[in-house]
Amino acid sequence: MSAFSRASGGGKGEPRPFPDAPTAYGPCGASCEDSPKAYAPSKFPGASMASAASAPSRHSGDSAPSRPAPAALELSFVLALAAALAASLAPSGAPSVGPAPLMAQDEAELNPPAPRLAAASYPVWLFARFLNNGRGAFAVELMTRPETGCPHEFNPQPRDLERLTQTRTLVKNGLDLEIYLARAIRVAPPDVYVIDASSEVPTMINSYGRLSIPGEPSPQAAMEPNPHIFLSPRLASMMAANIAKGMSARDAEGAAHYQSRLELFQADMRALEEDAALFKRTHRGYKIVTSHGFMDYLAQDLGLTILADVEPAPEVTPSAARLRKIADLVTDERVAAVLLDPHADLKLAQTLGSETGVPVAVVDPVTAGPADPPLNYYQSVLKQDMNMLGKLFPVNAS
Repeated sequence: MSAFSRASGGGKGEPRPFPDAPTAYGPCGASCEDSPKAYAPSKFPGASMASAASAPSRHSGDSAPSRPAPAALELSFVLALAAALAASLAPSGAPSVGPAPLMAQDEAELNPPAPRLAAASYPVWLFARFLNNGRGAFAVELMTRPETGCPHEFNPQPRDLERLTQTRTLVKNGLDLEIYLARAIRVAPPDVYVIDASSEVPTMINSYGRLSIPGEPSPQAAMEPNPHIFLSPRLASMMAANIAKGMSARDAEGAAHYQSRLELFQADMRALEEDAALFKRTHRGYKIVTSHGFMDYLAQDLGLTILADVEPAPEVTPSAARLRKIADLVTDERVAAVLLDPHADLKLAQTLGSETGVPVAVVDPVTAGPADPPLNYYQSVLKQDMNMLGKLFPVNAS
């Protein structure tokens, strides 16, 4: 299947040293802010890092915050859609009172703005920025907020949809990670060029069927491909190749540049693959529990076995029965750690950890971060994650 298509309604697609990266890391992003609008500085490489066990919970009580009803979300989207369309049709600036000065017209014609390339999620935005650097043929923009995290329930606002109305190239992770695109794509130009970074990338089935609880509804995504392919250096290399190919198709004169940048990125990924292979040889047989399926591909690269997810589906509060079963599983199977993404319920996981005596740590899946990160931000965070896990699990191989 081709990685590139015209808009089709948002369907599925199918160590080289890092000069700017820190050399020593602790647990990444251990603190979770009360407000999702403020992404904790401790989550960024180079900032001071707090212990996961001391981090405040994202939730203010024992129960998860209430969610808007589906009908409310749909109404919100319709209102945002209408606002975006109105904004795209309205004249910009003050009413014209005459022709613009000739000099300004000439300047606009000689220096037209770079065409927009909208990235539907944070990881593919990072990849596209890296590939675009040094040429600037595209204005690479992020559709979600930098602090959003996994965009499973991202609900675009009018300004997000307005950006999409002026986009001619869209890059997405694919595999329904960006579910919001199924509706948001309606406002995009009919000839928008879609680059699916997941095309031809091998996947595994979602993990939510690993632990079934009587009376707990089975998530619809349980038998669908896990979309978190970006948290594997081997697969990230393939995703970047798809993006480079799509950017070359849109900017043929820059094809050699994108290929050169891709080779640099893939060299970084090979170094991380070597680190993962070493980890796998020296940290054998460790079993873990994760917050949700965000870490499946990285765990496979590192040789870690995931026995259960705390959440029955992304951002869904687990039942008391599920937590009891996980606690028994942790004890019976000698689980080594509970690993969370930064947006998970840390307080709940800490309770699980205190009851079972296993450590709780945060793994940064690079789904959120600074609004203006360094170009090697993805490489740095993934290196940081592996260093943290190497310290968390003792070496157990000769």
